[in-house]
Amino acid sequence: MTDKVIKTIREHQMILPGSVVGVGFSGGADSVTLLHILSKNREKLGIKEIKAVHIHHGIRGDEADRDLQFSKAFCGELNIEFVSFNENIPEIAKKSGESLEECARRIRYEDFSKVECDVFATAHNLNDNAETFLLNLTRGSALSGLCGIPYKRDKFIRPLLDCSRAEIEEYAEKNGLEFVTDSTNLCDDYTRNKIRHNVLPQLFSINPSFDKAFSKCIESVNISNDFIYREAKKLFEMAKKENYFDCTVFENSHNALKYQVISLILKEKKAQNISREHILQINNILENGGSADVGNGVEVTVERKKLYFGKPSVTEDFAVPFEKNNTNLQTPVGEYEVIFELYKDLQKLNKQDMDFFIDCDKMSGEAFWRNRRDSDFFVPRNRKCTKTLKRLFNDEKIPVNERSKMLILADDCGIVWTEFFGVADRCKITNETKNYIKIKKVGN
Repeated sequence: MTDKVIKTIREHQMILPGSVVGVGFSGGADSVTLLHILSKNREKLGIKEIKAVHIHHGIRGDEADRDLQFSKAFCGELNIEFVSFNENIPEIAKKSGESLEECARRIRYEDFSKVECDVFATAHNLNDNAETFLLNLTRGSALSGLCGIPYKRDKFIRPLLDCSRAEIEEYAEKNGLEFVTDSTNLCDDYTRNKIRHNVLPQLFSINPSFDKAFSKCIESVNISNDFIYREAKKLFEMAKKENYFDCTVFENSHNALKYQVISLILKEKKAQNISREHILQINNILENGGSADVGNGVEVTVERKKLYFGKPSVTEDFAVPFEKNNTNLQTPVGEYEVIFELYKDLQKLNKQDMDFFIDCDKMSGEAFWRNRRDSDFFVPRNRKCTKTLKRLFNDEKIPVNERSKMLILADDCGIVWTEFFGVADRCKITNETKNYIKIKKVGN
C-alpha cells in the first residue's frame, strides 16, 4: 500500500521537495495510516516537516477528549508536531443554521487553513470517494459533482484516494498501529453513514471488486469533465470583458459547454451554492433577456447579448424633438443615422427594408423621438389589426428590460416608427411618396 500512496503523490505532484506538510489527524484508522506512511517516507518524499492537526468538535464528550489525548500521544511517538483546535460545533451550527455535518466540515477546513504549511493532506480514501459520488447522485448532481473528491484542490491533497478502506485497515494491522473509532460513524443518524452501512455493502455483494470498478468509472468521469472544463474555460476567457460577458461567444455552444461557462461566470462573481436551477435560470435569460437572482445577493442581467452582474439598467422616459435637418441623432438609447431621401422607383428598393422607410409627408403635427409609453398602440406596415405595443412585444418574446431601450418616432396620431417592428401602416411608402426617411442605428 505504501507504494500505491507514493505513486499517487508523485503522479499528482502533491508534495514538492522541501515542503511543510499539514495532516488532518482525527486518530482514526485512515488518518493514523496516512500520518504513519508520510512519517516513514519523509526522506523519500522530500518532506521538510510534518504538522498533525486535530479538531475537537465539542460533540462527543469524554470520547472526543479520549481522541484528543490519543492523537497527541501518537504524534509524540513519531516525533511529529501536534496542533489542536477546540470548537463548539453544536453552538456554531445553531447560530449558522447548518446541520452538524455541514458545520463541522466547514470549521475543520477553516482551522486547517490557519496552519502554516505548503500543502495540507486529508485522509479521504476510495470508499469516501464512492460515498461522495453516491451522495451527490441522490441530490441530482451535475457531472462535476459526480467526479467525486479531487486529488488536489488549492493547498489540500488526498494521498489515500486510490486506497480502499480494507487496504487501510490491513496496513494498520500489519504495522501494529492502534487507532480510535468515532462512535458517530457506527450509527445511521447521518446521511453518509446510511450510504456507508447500507448501500456500499450491497454494491460489494453484487461485485466484490466494486472498489476497483468504481475507480475506473470515476477516472473516466474525471477525464470527460476535465475536457469539458478546459474547453469551457477557453470560451469563458473569450467572453470575459471589462464590465460584462459577451454571450455571443458561447450562446450556440453545446449545453455541456454552455452550462460549464455559466458555472465559471457565477464562480467568478463569488456566487455560493450554485445549483442546476441557477444555471438553467441564467441559460433562460441568455435566450430571452431579463435578470435572475442566483442567491447570496448575486443578481445576473442579460441585455443585448451582454451578461452583467447587478440589476437591469432602467431607461427613463425621454422625448427628443424630430427635426428634418438632424441627421445624426443622439438619444439615451443610442446613436442613430437619420437619412432623408427623395422618392425613388419602388422597384429599385429592397423590399425587406421597406418596413423601415417612413413617408415623412404622412406624419401629423409635432413629432418626437422617444421610448415606449404604457398607452402605446401600433399597427405595423401591411397589417390591419391594432395591438398594444406591449402585446406585440410579448408576441415576439422581446425581453422586458429591452423594451424601454427601443427607439420610437411618434407624432400627434401615435407611433410612426419603432425599432424592431418598423413603420406604422399609415406612414408606409407608396407610389405617391415624395420624400422618405431611413433610420440606421450606429454601433450596437
